[in-house]
Amino acid sequence: MEKDVIVIVLGNRMNDDGTITKTQEKRLKMAIELDKLFNPKYFILSGGVANKRAVLSEAEGMYNYLVNYGFDKNKLIIEKDSLTTVQNAQFSIPIAKKLGAKMVIVCSSPYHFADPQYKAMESFVKELEGSGISLMTYCQEIND
Repeated sequence: MEKDVIVIVLGNRMNDDGTITKTQEKRLKMAIELDKLFNPKYFILSGGVANKRAVLSEAEGMYNYLVNYGFDKNKLIIEKDSLTTVQNAQFSIPIAKKLGAKMVIVCSSPYHFADPQYKAMESFVKELEGSGISLMTYCQEIND
């Protein structure tokens, strides 16, 4: 089953100097945990350039972090067009479908799923509707 699992890691606005935030680092540590737990086929790193001063997209920042950690580059897919949580779903789910996902695990902060303004659950459920792909969320409280 592991090879049918695709993890989507949602981005977080980059710092002005192009480094990732503490929030993003927590999400990436969750991704590392998910790699050990599920050995997913791929990780879709989803996030565009929300902070123009950073130059780097959120997805590229996540990619650099995970590669520096020792992640297999072949498991990492950059989706750098999304600027909202709704767009994360709109742009990442079609990629997951093309990759043959049977289960998608969305990795983010709790507020993404709890706060209705982000429409996270609504968006991912809508994009997966009728696909037969299971949806799971993975999040942890961020106390920094």
